[in-house]
Amino acid sequence: MPQLLVDTAVLSGHANSLPLAWLEGCKLLAFAPRELTPHTPHAHDADALLVRTATRVDAALVAGLPRLRALATLSSGTDHLDLPALRAHDVGLHTGQGGNAIAVADWVSWALARLPLRNRRVLVVGVGAVGSAVAELLAHQGLTPTLCDPPRSEREADFPPLTLDQALADGPWGAVTLHVPKAADGPHATTDLLHRHRLAQLRGAVVLNAARGGVLDETAAAALRLDGHLAGLAVDTFVGEPRPRPELLKAADLATPHIAGHSIEGKLRVAHRAIAGLRRALELPPSGSLAAAISDVLAGLGDRDLTPFAALDAANRALRAEPAQFEAIRHTHRRVEHFLR
Repeated sequence: MPQLLVDTAVLSGHANSLPLAWLEGCKLLAFAPRELTPHTPHAHDADALLVRTATRVDAALVAGLPRLRALATLSSGTDHLDLPALRAHDVGLHTGQGGNAIAVADWVSWALARLPLRNRRVLVVGVGAVGSAVAELLAHQGLTPTLCDPPRSEREADFPPLTLDQALADGPWGAVTLHVPKAADGPHATTDLLHRHRLAQLRGAVVLNAARGGVLDETAAAALRLDGHLAGLAVDTFVGEPRPRPELLKAADLATPHIAGHSIEGKLRVAHRAIAGLRRALELPPSGSLAAAISDVLAGLGDRDLTPFAALDAANRALRAEPAQFEAIRHTHRRVEHFLR
């Protein structure tokens, strides 16, 4: 029986991540979030690892787990993982990429409904599964999305060959929304992608970041919002999570604790994709039905839980009142998707 190291928040249900039946066939070894090291009890025996973004998997950890052959992350992003180290040690990676796209599109819709748009043009930066869902929803709502994704334009001849600087110069924009992965280096690095100089070109626009902390220059964005240069600022991801910068929370019109993708359906969809890959790698039969898991959870909800965007409004109020409760608010946030309903 393969031995699987699992975050205790997943095992306890605190993270609202997945039915534990999806992990049947594995011997489960628990570790505390952010405390996994090669010296964690039973870590040396682990054949596989199941993490959330709260756990950083670096080269030292990968090297210190001699039996590790597969890793699943309950996320779309991978910036908490050392990808070269995983490749060097032949550890297969399984993510939930794209599973929360509809949930993030819902967050963008929620934010734009509460912020002043001076025109209907919205620049979508990063057009993978999430950015594509966002663009579809914007178009459905009568807005005009423009797509900007230079890596994709290099791969796909029929994708618009538009750089970010070219797009910004084609303003004015009603809003700019970020949906890029976090990449510190390389030809398409995204650290401070929307930096002070680029933000300065967005007078009167709304800026949204539901991608990753660090792709937006938070200091510049906060200053430009406070002096009225930006018409609105909505943030869901932050540098230094789970401790957002106070000046950013003060300046932002809307702030949520990294929950844009945390709908019930989105979290289960992400988990199912990641676990399906992990089970294949461990030569285990497929996990249970995603549709059944979603139906079971939704069947237990009352009408109050189905109110569009009420949970996002509550999370925004709670985080702005108690920034130190970032993780508590994140873990207790529950909402259903409303995309095109």
